[in-house]
Amino acid sequence: MQSKAFLHVDFEQPDELVFNRARLRRAFVKIGQVHMRDARRLVMNRGKSKEGENPSYRTGKLARSIGYYVPRASKRRAGLMVKIAPNQKNGEGNRHINGAFYPAFLFYGVKRGAKRKKGHHRGASGGRGWRIAPRNNYMTEVLERRRSWTRYILSRELRKSLRPQKRKK
Repeated sequence: MQSKAFLHVDFEQPDELVFNRARLRRAFVKIGQVHMRDARRLVMNRGKSKEGENPSYRTGKLARSIGYYVPRASKRRAGLMVKIAPNQKNGEGNRHINGAFYPAFLFYGVKRGAKRKKGHHRGASGGRGWRIAPRNNYMTEVLERRRSWTRYILSRELRKSLRPQKRKK
């Protein structure tokens, strides 16, 4: 269920430019909110979902568990990233799913009489027929749909967050 989209930018900061980290962090918050909203919309269809479709909405636990998290800067990390996932630890706008983490059941599927083993991949757990067939990975769908918009927002905010330093008089 781990699908990651990366946009990594390294640059040498010239002495005459000042980097506004807060402005870029606000962009990551905005990206997290939009991706969270779109992912929730994909799992809000009522009715029964079939194999390969996005999970359907019954109780709303899955939709409400999707959240985003923009970590604070520390010695090890710059704090310029966003994580969007169901049951996001320390996430904004989410409610935790207690008990078994069923988004994993939706992604991998469950077979009747299956035994969980070390090599538990999609359908490789043995058993007879699907009890719950694997559903679509709605998080990767959102990442693909919003890829160009995300790159545009990040590049625009990175450009705006680099400003010439005020000259001392």
